[in-house]
Amino acid sequence: MNFTSSEIDFVKDNEAYVPVADSEKRHIESIGELDRLLAFRDDPDGGEAGRIDGRLNMKHSVMKGLDLSGRDMTGLDLSRSTFESCDLRGADFSGSKMDNIAFYDNKLTGMKLRGCLARGCSFRFQDMTDIDLRGANIYSSVLEDAINQDKVITDDDTKWYRMRCPEEGEAFIAWKCCTDLRVVMMLVPRDAKRCMATMETGRVSKVKVLKITSIDETENYTWAQSTVDPDFYYEVGKWLEPANGFQEDRWKDSSPGIHFFLDRQQCVDYQSK
Repeated sequence: MNFTSSEIDFVKDNEAYVPVADSEKRHIESIGELDRLLAFRDDPDGGEAGRIDGRLNMKHSVMKGLDLSGRDMTGLDLSRSTFESCDLRGADFSGSKMDNIAFYDNKLTGMKLRGCLARGCSFRFQDMTDIDLRGANIYSSVLEDAINQDKVITDDDTKWYRMRCPEEGEAFIAWKCCTDLRVVMMLVPRDAKRCMATMETGRVSKVKVLKITSIDETENYTWAQSTVDPDFYYEVGKWLEPANGFQEDRWKDSSPGIHFFLDRQQCVDYQSK
């Protein structure tokens, strides 16, 4: 596995954090209005909607209460759109850009996201049964509190659905940054519980501290202080377990456990950018 290719910049520079005025959003209130816009899909210039990287510009769309089941929604840029109380069962979004989509109280079973950029999407409380994620990139998407996350359809080209650390029974090296940019090298033993959601970070139930260095590796230290819990210290040679226990649900990313990166440079980049 290649752990050095990172999408941390997507999180750091994510346009989802840039406010969008309601007046700039495209409120699509009927199927007729949607069909009128989709008619520009084959227009070289995208008509009144325009195009972004070859896709019809449907960014910042708001759709509520629409029956889109089985519809062809391919070839669109729907970044930062919102679907609320829509029927999306079997809808085909294959190849569309779906970054930062918010799904609220929809019917999603069988929805096709094949080959989609679907980074930063929120699937909270949605039933994900048979959502087709083959070839999709779901980096940083939120599957916490979703239903049937294990019943999605994936393949070897699905990015960020599978855990990137060994799932069980294999020891590995992990990294974290502490206060004063002290970088901790840790051994995760074979018997440690471990989990990762849809990013480079993960959580484990036990580590041994192997080494602590400065960010540029020119200095060595015997201890480092956690950036989250000021009473939690990493000491070289010590075995540690999280003070507040370990949350076994892999999708609950910001929850109890010793958090880590698999790659030192990713750890440094995240803490220092």
